[in-house]
Amino acid sequence: MASRSFGAALLLVAAGCAAGVGSIGAVLGRDNESQALYVRDVPRGLAAERAGLIPGDEILMIDGVYVRDLSSAEVRERLRGAVGSAVELTVVRGGDVRRVRVVRSELKAHEGIKPREEPIVP
Repeated sequence: MASRSFGAALLLVAAGCAAGVGSIGAVLGRDNESQALYVRDVPRGLAAERAGLIPGDEILMIDGVYVRDLSSAEVRERLRGAVGSAVELTVVRGGDVRRVRVVRSELKAHEGIKPREEPIVP
């Protein structure tokens, strides 16, 4: 299996947002070479877990827009929105492509939610 070199994880579950702002509640990572976006962690009790996302899922599209065409800031902007609003993700899991509707939940500071660190081996 080819190794992936990931940039900084996009932590989309914790503080730093205005009240009423929601997100999918997942830790995401991006492959530096291909710009592919992967679910790295799904904290318990947040929107991503309720929608059935799992670590290893590749997010291809957000509301019909290819993520490889988006900057990290644009990805965050598209995943955030009003609490209770929905976002449609196109996800690859194994050989299956599926559409997943995620209802954004409120961002909350959780002390136990930290992205996993994975060493990059060339």
